[in-house]
Amino acid sequence: MKVVFGSIEYFEREIMSFAKRKSLITLSSNQVMEIHSEIKDELMNDFICDVEIKKECVNNLNLASDRLLNKYKILL
Repeated sequence: MKVVFGSIEYFEREIMSFAKRKSLITLSSNQVMEIHSEIKDELMNDFICDVEIKKECVNNLNLASDRLLNKYKILL
């Protein structure tokens, strides 16, 4: 299955990819939020596109973070 840039699934994968690069074995809620902030900062400052696309990407990033946070709560 292809994952489209900017989709919720895309950002879930990005968060997990960031965690892997940081050599995190488990992912706490604080770490999810920290990675979320890093990706959001990149979107807002480094990503050049229409403002509406940025808003949609940030919204999808928020939803992806929420999904991962809910998965984390279930695993506790």
